[in-house]
Amino acid sequence: MLVSALVLTLGAGCKNKGKKGDTDAPDESAAGTDPAAPGGPDPGATVGEGEPDGPGRNRNAKDLKYLTIDGERCDRTNKREHQVDVNQDGYADLVTLYATDAGGEKIACKQADLNFDGRLDAFIHYAPSGDVTREQYDTDFDGRIDMGRYYEMGKLIRDELDLNQDGFADSWRVYDDARLVRVETDRDANGRADMFTYYVGKQIDRIGYDVNGDGKVDTWDHDAARRARLAQQKRKGSEAAKPDEEVYVDETEGDAEKGDSGKKGKDAQKPNQKPKQKPKQKPTPKPGD
Repeated sequence: MLVSALVLTLGAGCKNKGKKGDTDAPDESAAGTDPAAPGGPDPGATVGEGEPDGPGRNRNAKDLKYLTIDGERCDRTNKREHQVDVNQDGYADLVTLYATDAGGEKIACKQADLNFDGRLDAFIHYAPSGDVTREQYDTDFDGRIDMGRYYEMGKLIRDELDLNQDGFADSWRVYDDARLVRVETDRDANGRADMFTYYVGKQIDRIGYDVNGDGKVDTWDHDAARRARLAQQKRKGSEAAKPDEEVYVDETEGDAEKGDSGKKGKDAQKPNQKPKQKPKQKPTPKPGD
């Protein structure tokens, strides 16, 4: 729940075609700011919150331990930094950097420790308008960014994933008005997409393949959508073919009177009773017999 809360508070991108080292975790060897340094804020600061160069208070620890801010992913120049302890364990989990312009103070960047291990896992970048422009996440907490999202005018236009965990993006999803329209995949890990999946609505429409590596589609698979629909229908059919559980239902008085054949009174047939057979009639003797 706390991780979800942090994600919502923040508002995920791999380095696109960058060097493998670009996606490494920020250097944690840098010494953090000493909370006891002189000139810090009043020790009676808001619970779980604090400013750099000073202690913050919370219910579990005397002084708030600050995260080491990644100055490469978020420019710290002329920024006010604010750190918050979300889970109240004495360690900061969320850092917000504020920039000041003619319009006043605005959020420029957020950094967060999503799994509370002391390392930064999320970086959110904001435009002066306040809209999110880019997100970067380390979703598997291995110290490298493996998911990114890019926005224009507050709408998602592209995201990217590092599926094979080699430090490079190898899957790109393209959106139109926040709707998925295309997925580009790098299957051979050479840094270029060679499979292109197109969507119409929420269904796959066609898939193109770059066989010779020239960046152009060589073959098209237009039956992918049909096969996907058939597979879905087959799954639904197998579920529908499952026998229903037998349920015993008491027979009502009216049904007992009618019987299985719908007859009433003495001719009504009781459950599990063989139907009555009419007695055979003797043949009528012919005259003269």
